[in-house]
Amino acid sequence: MAAALVPRELANWSLTAVALGALEGGLLGVIVKNQFADVASPAAVNIAVAIVAAAPSFTNLASFLFVAMSAGRDKLVLLSRLMAVMGVCLVIMALSGINAAGLAVFCVTTVVARTAWSGILTIRAAVWRANFTREWRGQVTARIVQVSSLLVAASSALIGFLLDWGENAFRLAFILAAACAFFAARVNRKARVRRHRQLLAAELAEQAAQGRRLSMSALTAVLRKDMDFRRYMIGMMILGSGNLMLLPMLVILLNEQLHLSQLHQVMVTSSLPLLVLCFFVSYWARMLDRNHIFRFRAVQSWFYFGAEAFFALALISGRTEFLWPASVMQGIAYAGGHLGWNLGHNDFSSDATAGHYMAIHVSLTGLRGLVMPLISVGFYQYLASWSPGHVAWALMLPLSLTLAGCVLFVVLHLERARRPEGGRTRAQD
Repeated sequence: MAAALVPRELANWSLTAVALGALEGGLLGVIVKNQFADVASPAAVNIAVAIVAAAPSFTNLASFLFVAMSAGRDKLVLLSRLMAVMGVCLVIMALSGINAAGLAVFCVTTVVARTAWSGILTIRAAVWRANFTREWRGQVTARIVQVSSLLVAASSALIGFLLDWGENAFRLAFILAAACAFFAARVNRKARVRRHRQLLAAELAEQAAQGRRLSMSALTAVLRKDMDFRRYMIGMMILGSGNLMLLPMLVILLNEQLHLSQLHQVMVTSSLPLLVLCFFVSYWARMLDRNHIFRFRAVQSWFYFGAEAFFALALISGRTEFLWPASVMQGIAYAGGHLGWNLGHNDFSSDATAGHYMAIHVSLTGLRGLVMPLISVGFYQYLASWSPGHVAWALMLPLSLTLAGCVLFVVLHLERARRPEGGRTRAQD
C-alpha cells in the first residue's frame, strides 16, 4: 500500500515544487537586491533581502500553531488549503509594482506564502510517518526530494534567466508557479493517508492527556524531559545559525562586490545547489536509514562547513571560480540536510508525539531564522561602514558558528556511541 502511494505523492509534490521554486530564499533575495535596488536606501534594501532570504526559516515559528490546529482534523484538506494560499501569494507577488509599496507587498506576501509552507511541512511530516514505515521512510523521502529539488532548481534557474532577459519577464513565471500551486491543492484532495482515523484519534488522545491544546509550554516540557532531543536541538541551533547567516551576506556580496549577473547569482545561491542535491540524496537516505541522527549529522554537517569555507575564499580573494565548488558542496550538504530536517526527530519521538517533536524542531528553526539573518546583515553593514575594503571577512562569523556545530555533533555522536545501546542501528532504535 505504501508503494502504491508513492506515484501520487511524487505528482503532488512535483507540482508544489514548481511553486516553491519561485519562493526560494536565494532567488527572492536576488530579485529584491536587483529589481528593487533604487526604491529605498541600500540599508533598507539589504534588510529586505534578509527578510525574504530568511523567510523560509523564520516563518517556521508558526509550526506549533499548525500542530495544534491540525490535531484531529483532516490532514489532506488542510494541506490543500495551505497550497492554495501559496498560489494566491504568488499571484500578488507577480503583480507587485517596482516601488517602495511594491517592495513592502513583495516582502509581506513572501512571509505569508512561506508561513503556509511551514504549515505544509509540519502536517506533511505526520502524513509521511503514517504512510511509510521507518525502513522505507528515508528512501521514499529521498525519491520525492530528488524530483522536487530538480524542479525547484529548474524553476528558480528559469526565473533567474528571465530576470536578465527582461525587467518584468519573471512575472509570468510567478503566475505559472501559482497555477501549479492551485493544481497541487486539487491533486492533494485525492491523496490518501494510511490509518487516517486512527491517526486523528491518537492525536486527540494525546491532546486530552495533556489536558490542553498544544502550546509553547507543552513543547518546552518535551525539551525538559528528553535530554537527547534537547542536545540535538542545541546542535541544530548552532549549526543552523551559521547556515542562516550565510545566504543574506552571500546575496549582497555577489551583487555589490563581484557584480555578477542575476542569473549567475541565482545559479550560485539556489539552482546549482538544488541540482547537486538530486544526485546525493540517495546516498544520504541510505546512511540515515541505517544510523542514528547524531552520527548522520556528525558527518553531514562538515559539508556545510566546506561550502562556507569555499564561499569565504571566493569572496575574500575575489576569485569567482571558487564559487562553483562552494555551490556544489552546499548542494551535497542540502541533500543530507533536507532528509535530516524532515526525519531526524523520528529518532526521539513516538507516533503520537511525532507532531510535537517536529513542531519544536521547526519552531526553533523559525526562531534562529528570525534573528540570525538580521544579525548577519547588521554585522555586514557595520563592517562596511568601518572598513569597506574588508566586508567579505564578514563571512567568518557564519563560518565560525558552523564549525562549532560540526564539532558539537561529533561530540554528541561519540558520547552516544559509548552507551550500552550505542551500537544499535537506526531501524532498531
